Amino acid sequence: MAEDTSNGTSTNSSITVADANTERTRTQRSSKRANIAAEILETERTYVDGLGLIEKLYITPLLLSAQQPTAILSRKEVRQLFANFPDIIMLSRELLYQLESRLGPNASPPWDADTGRVGDIFLRIAPFLKMYSLYLRNFRSALADISRWLSSNHEFAQFIQQANSNPECKSLAFQSYLLLPVQRIPRYKMLLEDLLKHTPETHVDHQNIGDALRTIEDVATFVNENIQEHEMTLSIIEIQRMLGLKESLLVPGRRLIKTGTLSKICRKNHQLRNFYLFSDILLYSSSPAPLSDDQSGHRRVPLEDCKVMDVPDAPDCRNQFTIISREKSFIVYTSSASEKLAWMQALMRAITERREARDTLQMDSSLKRRIARARRSTMMQFPRVAENFDAPVWDPDESAERCYICFRDFSLFVRKHHCRACGKIVCNGCSRKNIVFVAQESTEAKEGRGCDQCI
Repeated sequence: MAEDTSNGTSTNSSITVADANTERTRTQRSSKRANIAAEILETERTYVDGLGLIEKLYITPLLLSAQQPTAILSRKEVRQLFANFPDIIMLSRELLYQLESRLGPNASPPWDADTGRVGDIFLRIAPFLKMYSLYLRNFRSALADISRWLSSNHEFAQFIQQANSNPECKSLAFQSYLLLPVQRIPRYKMLLEDLLKHTPETHVDHQNIGDALRTIEDVATFVNENIQEHEMTLSIIEIQRMLGLKESLLVPGRRLIKTGTLSKICRKNHQLRNFYLFSDILLYSSSPAPLSDDQSGHRRVPLEDCKVMDVPDAPDCRNQFTIISREKSFIVYTSSASEKLAWMQALMRAITERREARDTLQMDSSLKRRIARARRSTMMQFPRVAENFDAPVWDPDESAERCYICFRDFSLFVRKHHCRACGKIVCNGCSRKNIVFVAQESTEAKEGRGCDQCI
């Protein structure tokens, strides 16, 4: 009697197909993992080459120049520009050396995607990537310094132009190469995410890749914020260039919040104005022309003095609101209700944050104690504080026969006193109050008599 083997044949066929699919998936994943590892190695080579170019064409010549009598930049300015760049290039070369030893063509034994590891290398290096934070914190001021030196230092501008024309730069500007460390951390994050995705959980490298990725993600968060800061810095520099401002708009702590064109209601007509909302000021201009001194008060409004008020729609004008300040108040309007709402919300939020920041400023505790001791009587007002103070030249005693303020003649009963702020000779009645002085580059505070005029 013949035995029925059809079910067994079908089952064996199913197992064979499943095994084939599993093997195909494993092979594809292994191939993808090998490609990602090769990309990690190749991009690290390119990155280190770029860092080496900065060192060769910019840092080394500038340091050599700093030793000459006619230096392009001083040694201090070179350090100020590049921050801890030498530490970054040293770390990157070490990472490349370890990757070459593991993944390179001369690796022994050759790297196998199914059993080879990469995550352990990044796990060892990842904590040291935090050193990038120093370079990134300095990046904004470095760009500002470059912008300033290009316009004020002819030798520096000529040096940068000559270095940029080197064929090795491949038509990339100096600032573009300085951006390489800023871009590298997000690239590490992206590559490790891709590698983890194609690494099975049972793989010996899976845990290491995951741990390294979490560390790099922490660093990447900080880096992304600094990239946004960099883009904002370039925008501020461009605004300064368009307006032809002599003073720098790059002030510590200042952020660019919003820009746009609004219609301003003037005395005779309505005119378009370009508005620039910063975290501490509101700037507006009619054209990219220098702001003259007599116009600056009308075009630069400190936010702590600002108020924003809604204006109901009129038959001939809609979407209006008022900007009120001590020196200038005016009505503007937008092309749509949504734009009006966005501007009002941005202005009110910036004003509130600015006032809160001002109110939370705290003086040095030692300065507080000295000011407290300066309260000699209940009739004395809170003394003024003069910061970054340089002592004046005192008028000679014999040069004054009467008080500089009230013109009373000095006598046995009307004594002479020098104001510690201006050096003028005044009487006791015109110098009853004190000033707390803080010298330049010092937190040391001293209390001294001040004349009513200086108070």
